Amino acid sequence: MRNTLLEKSTLLLDGGLGTTLEDEHGLRFSSETPLWSSHLLVENVDTLKTVQRDFAAAGADIILTATYQASFHGFRNTKLKSESGFSEDEARRYMLSAVTIAREAFDGRPGLVALSLGAYGATMVPSTEYSGEYGNMREEDLHDFHLERLLCFKDSPEWKEVDIIAVETLPRLDEVRAAKTMMQEVNDKPYWISCVFPKDDENLPDGTSVEDLVKIILEGERPPFAIGINCTKVHKLSSLIKSFEDAARAQKLQIPRLVIYPDGAGGKVYDTALQQWIGGDESRVPWEKQVNDIVKEVQARGLWQGILVGGCCKTTPKHIRQLRRLLRDER
Repeated sequence: MRNTLLEKSTLLLDGGLGTTLEDEHGLRFSSETPLWSSHLLVENVDTLKTVQRDFAAAGADIILTATYQASFHGFRNTKLKSESGFSEDEARRYMLSAVTIAREAFDGRPGLVALSLGAYGATMVPSTEYSGEYGNMREEDLHDFHLERLLCFKDSPEWKEVDIIAVETLPRLDEVRAAKTMMQEVNDKPYWISCVFPKDDENLPDGTSVEDLVKIILEGERPPFAIGINCTKVHKLSSLIKSFEDAARAQKLQIPRLVIYPDGAGGKVYDTALQQWIGGDESRVPWEKQVNDIVKEVQARGLWQGILVGGCCKTTPKHIRQLRRLLRDER
């Protein structure tokens, strides 16, 4: 049944886990909680279960695990237990628990679990996935970092509950290459790669063009199940998606599924120094209508093999429920 779900032409993702925990459940994340939303795997597990169940009940076909910011390094630096942090075995146990929690969110209904692997910058304090400023990290270092996390899951009984790998919010071409190499080595699950476009142009934070990005992602052996964009403003998506399409067609590369999950913050941006959202909501058009209109545009062109769509920061179960209703009405 889960394999059948993967074949659906339109799949709905969940929304922004960390921001929903903050906005609807009163949690606060800061440099004192370097695991960010993965912090709840250690404390407030019941709250994490509630939020993921809320997203599933809202109609999400795919629940992402609460591992976006999780890493062995992050667990070592977390002082919840002691000044020495958590051991590798303890960190592994908590990270694996995220798979079980995500699966249980469906309450026995059919649903897909996506293993969330955020950019290296998402595990830094302050986070740097919007800038791609990683210090002295080289491509081989990024490969080893991502592979270490992935093998934590692959070498476990929980691996069978993972349906798809989500390598998310990548800001740098070398990290994209590292992720793709990793997934060619661990090749028994479908995966997606999604990138972040926070600047005013259509380049990655490291300056990489969409044309170069699409070439690296899609050429060669075992390309992703889906490629796309996350944690990016909604108003940028239409143009970016067309640029992805143009790049793939110009280079005669097969276009896979599209994955898009923009933020719901409107005009607000996250200040990593202040560790808070600043600015105002500039949009008068509901987030879910903007996203649904983009889905219709994509489907009308008929170039992608399917679409995975949901929300990122500041999108709640209510947003996902409303998007589900619009998607259902259009069908």
